[in-house]
Amino acid sequence: MMINRRDFLKKNALAAAGVAAGLAATGRSAAAAAKHDFKLLYAPNLGLMGNIEDPIDRLDAYAEWGFRAFEFNGLMNWDYARAEKLRARIDKLNMTMGVFVANPAGWDKAGMVDPEQRPAFLEQVRKAVSYHKIVGNRWCTVITGPGMDQPHRGLQRAWVVESLKRAAEVVDGTELILVVEPLNNLVNHPGYFLARSDEAYEIMKAVDSPQVKILFDIYHQQITEGNLIANIRTFYDEIGYFQLADVPGRHEPGTGEINYRNVFQAIYKLGFKGVLGLELSASLRQDPEGSIKVFESIVECDSFTV
Repeated sequence: MMINRRDFLKKNALAAAGVAAGLAATGRSAAAAAKHDFKLLYAPNLGLMGNIEDPIDRLDAYAEWGFRAFEFNGLMNWDYARAEKLRARIDKLNMTMGVFVANPAGWDKAGMVDPEQRPAFLEQVRKAVSYHKIVGNRWCTVITGPGMDQPHRGLQRAWVVESLKRAAEVVDGTELILVVEPLNNLVNHPGYFLARSDEAYEIMKAVDSPQVKILFDIYHQQITEGNLIANIRTFYDEIGYFQLADVPGRHEPGTGEINYRNVFQAIYKLGFKGVLGLELSASLRQDPEGSIKVFESIVECDSFTV
């Protein structure tokens, strides 16, 4: 059963007024029996419930709905002291942290394609390891960056493989898994090197590391190629993480064309135990109403039969 919408709005209005700690205390105890028991490990992004000023306090609101995970792309923009505070809240709530982005500069100076950028890319991976050791998560996103006009694509792909093999050496001995994200070229990321899931799969096989896997973003792959469930099944052994949003718009499930109930059911039947990150924005821009609509959409799509 889902938490009462009216009660949640009331409590989060108080949080927005500056009593997030009180919300965390009363919300978790009063709503504990009403939390949704999700079948999969869905992870709201830390931008949701933006009416709560401190992002760390937003974890309490996610937990109140029954979410046992979250993700935060921008972790490496925080200093270590703030990351340690985040870790304390993670431990308090017994939550799982999903991805953060290791090389956001991959678009211009820390990508995997150009060998001249490889040292900067590897330095970003080393920095990601330092944050991983603080927050205790298991995944970070790495992006290939854009392709080059020359030389031919086959050689560029070989350079990506070499960059990832070197990165695998950096994370060896840790529990951190680098998840490589294909991005669509058609709507959001023209010029990005890696778009297709089949090519991502081939790259994973060439890298051959248990600590380098695919981040299968359902939003991007629907735009790029569709055929979602079949591709997820085909490439499943190299998928380490999922992200999701509906198409078009990149909003919550139910606002576009993807049948997320069926997609979630297929992922569940494969035995997936990892994280599905909600890398999306709410279709309603006002919080907490917009985020509540997101949460309700996940509850609805999680109602598949097992």
